[in-house]
Amino acid sequence: MQAIENPSLEQIRGWLAASHAVSFQAEGRADIYSWVDRTLRQQSYPQLSRANKGLLRRFVMKMTGLSRSQVARLIGQFDKTQAVRATVYRRRRSAPGRT
Repeated sequence: MQAIENPSLEQIRGWLAASHAVSFQAEGRADIYSWVDRTLRQQSYPQLSRANKGLLRRFVMKMTGLSRSQVARLIGQFDKTQAVRATVYRRRRSAPGRT
């Protein structure tokens, strides 16, 4: 992903105020999630004020292109586990021999 590495909150505020197109390049969901995890850690998300949390949330939404609800889920996961990880899908299958 090509993005600003470890920006300050003032840089984020200025970047969001500017109205330029975002060029987001990621290899996949794992790359996006690792960038979100790194960004939340670098900014010490749990210690931020409410206004700065909203600012960081908007920054993550704009950079990743994820929806508001998806970003909320990722931040909620970060609050609970101190990490943002992709959940591995496990298909439910019936026991062998059953149809």
